[in-house]
Amino acid sequence: MSINKLRVSNFTVFSDFNIEFYDGINILIGANGVGKTQLLKLLYVFSISQKRHILENAKDGKLEMNIPSEIIKNSMATVFDIELPHIDDHFLDAKFSTGYDGLFYPQAVFIPAKEMLSHAKGLLSMKTKYGENMPFDSSLLDIIEKAQAWKLSAVPELAETVIMSLEKVMGGIVDLRKDGSFWMKKSNGNAVPFSMEADGLKRLGLLWQLLMNESITRSTVVLWDEPEASINPENIPLLVDVMLRLQRQGVQIIAATHSYNFARYFDILRESDDKIQFYSLYKSDEGNTLFSQSDVFADLIPNLIDDAGEQLYNDVIQKAMEAL
Repeated sequence: MSINKLRVSNFTVFSDFNIEFYDGINILIGANGVGKTQLLKLLYVFSISQKRHILENAKDGKLEMNIPSEIIKNSMATVFDIELPHIDDHFLDAKFSTGYDGLFYPQAVFIPAKEMLSHAKGLLSMKTKYGENMPFDSSLLDIIEKAQAWKLSAVPELAETVIMSLEKVMGGIVDLRKDGSFWMKKSNGNAVPFSMEADGLKRLGLLWQLLMNESITRSTVVLWDEPEASINPENIPLLVDVMLRLQRQGVQIIAATHSYNFARYFDILRESDDKIQFYSLYKSDEGNTLFSQSDVFADLIPNLIDDAGEQLYNDVIQKAMEAL
């Protein structure tokens, strides 16, 4: 199952924003402040409510959600109870609607740009202590709780095609200790706490753990903010290949990036049947976010990260000419 569309009205930088997603991989690019991370979190919010009932009005800290009537009629999971930490008059006019390709709302995993597992023990202890007054975005804690589910004794079928590639780069596997802390158990027998491991390897380790404990399955929508963050450039092709392989097995991925190499490798490594769509988010003269889209990254207009690479090339040429 996958998310196929989202409409956002009167919310932060979104005035009347309608976007449709592919079943496969969806890559969002754009300048800071155009709403890439907000879109990912909005999609996540639609999937996480346990009470699952639709709000009619945005009041008492709740946000109105409009779900298409055909989804309500056919779904057992039609309900959302969304709490916002700060509500003001601006939010009271905000409306959202979304659509899905199946009868049930999909399971989603939001992977933040921040690396969270190094702080797992302390943050979850704080959540227990402070409850709703916890001064952290709940999505940052959710990923810790998902990662702390114990891995299966056997490699899940979904993970079989990618797990060896991840372990080769990581130099080992993730070891979740009984106290809730994460370590990297190296193939040479050494064990390294996540707090001492390289950030890029920790991000790959998080993906490894989510696959091994089936927090990511074929019915999961992966919402990933800057997957390439802290990843060594030489490992970007491996990361893209892993994402493509998961997509071929039915996993929908919606990711935001600022990396030219990361986005461009989808064009390079894709196969003919791969479902990939690129979206460029940008602001109108009035300050509202708009978007363009293309199934080829090189054809995407506007394309700020491509333009930045071209500017760098021109600056290098100019510097070389000045040195003559």
